[in-house]
Amino acid sequence: MAKLEDFLGPLHQGVWEVIVPREEVTEPLGEEWKRSALNVPTPETIASYRNNQYHVHETDLDYRVHIDRYNPEKNPLLHLVDDAPLVLMLYDTMDTLVVRAKETKTTDYSERLADQNLTWKMRVGTGAGLLVAGMLLLLFAIGYPGIFYAILIPLFVCAFGVVLIIAGYRQRARREYSRKDTIIGTVILITGLLMFLFWPFFVVLLLAVLALWLFSSAYVSLRRVIREKGSIPQGVWITIGMGVGSLILGIFAFANPLGLLRFLILLLAVLTLLGAVLSLLDGFGLRNAAKLMEGRGPSPS
Repeated sequence: MAKLEDFLGPLHQGVWEVIVPREEVTEPLGEEWKRSALNVPTPETIASYRNNQYHVHETDLDYRVHIDRYNPEKNPLLHLVDDAPLVLMLYDTMDTLVVRAKETKTTDYSERLADQNLTWKMRVGTGAGLLVAGMLLLLFAIGYPGIFYAILIPLFVCAFGVVLIIAGYRQRARREYSRKDTIIGTVILITGLLMFLFWPFFVVLLLAVLALWLFSSAYVSLRRVIREKGSIPQGVWITIGMGVGSLILGIFAFANPLGLLRFLILLLAVLTLLGAVLSLLDGFGLRNAAKLMEGRGPSPS
C-alpha cells in the first residue's frame, strides 16, 4: 500500500513540484489532508488539499504536489506575499483560461450526441456572456473607471454576501456551518453596502494594500534570488521576473494610482475577453463536431 506522502521526498531536495500518477497512490488521502478553497486557478484541477505546508492539486490523472512556505489558512498575509505574488497569480489565471475542458464520454450514441449539443450551446452562451462583460470592462477601463469601483465591485460584494446568507439558511440543519456562513455573509453584505457610500475610501485602501503586497512580494522574491541563487525550485529567472514585475506595479501604485486602477480593470477585461474568445471557438468547434456526428449517425456495433 502506497500513500501520497511516500512520493514527496524530492520536494525537500529542491524539486519545485512532484507529479504522482493516481494509480500509484493505493491509499486514499488521510484526514490530515484538508480540502482547501484558497487556490490560484490551476489547469485541470478538480480538487485541492493541504497538509501543513504540502499543497496538492488533484486532477483526473495525477496528484501535483508542491510546498508552500506558509499555509494560507494559518498565515494568509505571508502566503500572499511569499507563495502567491500578484504576478504569479495573473500568470496562472492566464494559463488556466487557455486550457480546454475535457469532454465527457458516454457509450450510448444518442446520449453522446445530446451531451455534445448541450455542451456547445453552453460554451457559446458562456462565451457570449463573457464577451459582453469584457466589452463593458474595457469601456470602464478607458472612460469610466469610477463606475467599476463605485458600483460594480460593491454590487459584487453584496451579491456574494447574499449568497452566503442564503447558503447558511439552507444549511440551518447543520447549525455550525449555517451560523458561520450567515455571520460571514452578513458582514460581507454590510461591507458591500458601506462600499456604495464610501467607495473612495475603499479605493484608497485597495491601493494601499496592493502597494504593500507588491513591494513585499518584490522584496521576498529578490532576496531569495540573492540568498538561495541556484537552489530556487521555481527557477532564478522566473523568480527575478516576478520580483521585478511586483516592484514595477508597486511603484506604479504611488506614481500613477489612477493609472494602476485603470490597468487592473483593463487586465480583467483582457482576461475576460480571452476567456470569451476561447469559449466561443470551443463552442463552435463542438457544434461542428455535433453536426458531423448527426450526419454519420451511430456506428454499427
